[in-house]
Amino acid sequence: MSRTTLAFIYASLFYLFLGSTLGVFFFLAEGARSLRTVHAHWNLVGFVTFMVFGISYHILPRFRGRPLHSERLGWWHFWLANIGLAGMTLFLALDAYLPSNFRTLEALFASVLALSIFLFIYNLGRTLLEPIKEA
Repeated sequence: MSRTTLAFIYASLFYLFLGSTLGVFFFLAEGARSLRTVHAHWNLVGFVTFMVFGISYHILPRFRGRPLHSERLGWWHFWLANIGLAGMTLFLALDAYLPSNFRTLEALFASVLALSIFLFIYNLGRTLLEPIKEA
């Protein structure tokens, strides 16, 4: 497996750990329920979507019979996705407990996450749509 594939799979398992642990805290500390949005993002974006990214990077190029268009672009996707998700959930958590308004920073990191998703779409799109060269 490529390092991008493994990185996404390991990151997804890490986010599953974080989201599940936070879910347990909902029952232990009533104040933790303010973090439901963080919990949802860690589980759905962090675990499910990152796992889809990792598996897609491994399987879809093989189905097409060609290498991934750009492993380097996949690596950029990985880092931007993690920075975006971590930053967004950090400011969502701060917004739940502090009187300040962190909407601008949440939107900034959400945009970084969205940019990473656009890189994924472009990278896999190029991999799947390029014509296969006949020998």
